[in-house]
This record gives sequence, structure tokens and C-alpha cells, in this order.
Amino acid sequence: MSSLDYTYENIDKVIDRSTWVAPTIDPGKTMLLVLDMQKACAEPGGAMYIPSIGGAPEGKDVVQPVVNVLDTCRAKGIPVVWSLWGLRGDGKDAGYADRKWGLEGQLATFPGSWGNGGDELVNELKPLDDEPVMRKHRFSSFYGTPLTEYLRRAGCDTLVVAGLSTGNCQIATAIDGNNQDFKVVVLADTTAAIPASIPGAAEQPLGFGQHWEALRNIQANHGDVRTSVEFLRMIGA
Repeated sequence: MSSLDYTYENIDKVIDRSTWVAPTIDPGKTMLLVLDMQKACAEPGGAMYIPSIGGAPEGKDVVQPVVNVLDTCRAKGIPVVWSLWGLRGDGKDAGYADRKWGLEGQLATFPGSWGNGGDELVNELKPLDDEPVMRKHRFSSFYGTPLTEYLRRAGCDTLVVAGLSTGNCQIATAIDGNNQDFKVVVLADTTAAIPASIPGAAEQPLGFGQHWEALRNIQANHGDVRTSVEFLRMIGA
């Protein structure tokens, strides 16, 4: 049994997907963003590993759907870009993150800092030489990166996002993409969310928690929520 089963069997029971910004996908106008598929979150034993809460996917289980999407996009000629998230150990790019997370003065040893291994991609995923890799210090893959230029130069109006994490980088990227009138499609079986740091968070009811709330928000306001299976079918795979 996989932690993805709940998504495949219940997505339309927990998310109202009655309207779409991208009811069809034109591969010639689509770009894939492989979002922060780093060992720290997606590999068991990683310092920020994401468990399955409330029926959301577990970190390790999202890797294969991302591989499937990546391989198919490459075969279809859909351009691919990558992002990695991290912070400087001296905190100069952290904004208020270190304060919010109780890490003031501790970023030098924080696993999400560059050089501490947190930025390392999972073994199953490797960019090709012509696939840009963006290193970012904010959740949105648009903030302080050339992602907008990559999309416009490639003639793309649709961004498909596969990767982690739902409550942070997925939703921030979807908001910024939507604000620039890109059609953003996030893939629900390629992402997961770190549980809320409150008592009882690990016992969230099925269909609730940060992962599902972020997906509901994206679908309601910022883009489309699909599964990788649905997306692959839409591009004829």
C-alpha cells in the first residue's frame, strides 16, 4: 500500500475541481519545473523528511511520479527547469525565516543551508546539461530567479510543477505564476507538506492538514491541481 493511494482514490472528494485554467495542455507551450526534490525532505532519514499525514503523500513516495513526469516531458520535447531551495549559513538571505523557525544564529548548522547537504537532489533525479538549475532562498521559484524569462523565451504560457513542498514552495510558486498570468498546474501526487508544529498534528483526519489546504487554495485561486497520471494522459502519454 502506498501513501499515494488516498490521493488517487479521493482527490475529487476533498478538492473541488469543477473549474480549470488549463482544461487542456499544449506541450508546445508548457514547461516543467522540478521543484526542490532534495534528499533532506524526500529521502528517509533526511533532516526535514516529510511523513504522510492526513492521507497526504510521504516524501519517498513522490519520487517515482516525478521521475515519470520528467521522463515523459523530455521525450515529448517539453522544456525542463529545476529549482533548489536553501539559505546562506550566515543568514544574510534568510529574511525572517531564521526568526520564524527559532534558528537565529544557528543557520550555519541548519540542514537547509547551502553546503550542509540539504540541497542535494535525490539519487533518482539528475538535470541534463541543458536544463537550468535555479538556486533560490525563498519558497517561490519565481522570486529572484530567471524563471519568468525562461518561460517567455520558450514561448510557454503553462507551468507544470512537480515536487516539494505543498504548503511552502508549491503554493508560493503557484501564486507568483498566477500573478503573472501563467497557467500553473501542480501535481498532487508529486508533493507533500511538513506537518504543522502543533499538538495533535500527526493525527490529522484524512483529507485535512497543510498539504490538502494548500492544494484546495491553489485550485480555488491560483491554478489547477492534477495528478501526474492525469497530466501524462493530457499530453498523450
